[in-house]
Amino acid sequence: MGSPADWPTEPVAAAEAPTVRSQVIKAGYTGESYLNHVATTWGITMKAREKVDFPGRPTVWHASGVKEDGNTAMWIAETWTIDGDLTTWSCHVTATAAKQADFLHDCAGLDHPGAEPESTKTWLDAMKPRVDTAFAAGRAPVDSPLHRSGPVASMLQKGPDGTYGGDYYELRTFGVGPG
Repeated sequence: MGSPADWPTEPVAAAEAPTVRSQVIKAGYTGESYLNHVATTWGITMKAREKVDFPGRPTVWHASGVKEDGNTAMWIAETWTIDGDLTTWSCHVTATAAKQADFLHDCAGLDHPGAEPESTKTWLDAMKPRVDTAFAAGRAPVDSPLHRSGPVASMLQKGPDGTYGGDYYELRTFGVGPG
């Protein structure tokens, strides 16, 4: 198990990135208002929360939803502790989807305590071409360096997606402890 300090400073094959276990973003922070805003704005119907019991890890709540449009899709996923504290927020979109950049920007605006959404959006804009270049070199999933914003880190991944006939981007934001 790695830590955010172990994360590469340049885009790297996802298989080479360390595994970092998500932490509570902040006790009592559910993120529901913002998460509901994104789902509603983008027409994504969320499934009901369900308990997920991973072997060797604590039981968590998880919810996700997807919106398909022809050969593209966008979806979001959220994970909370059993007490309801948000730990992970993820947005996944087909790279050729209309307004994929706007969708990722909206996802980068998570309103967690200590959030710096404009900084995260600027980082995202600068990181996408670097991730695109690294992905084009190997056509295997690529993870970006981390962006820290208060008690969270964000990471952009690009990879191949045969399901929708194109590549995908995933913006994952997760709790990492005090910044």
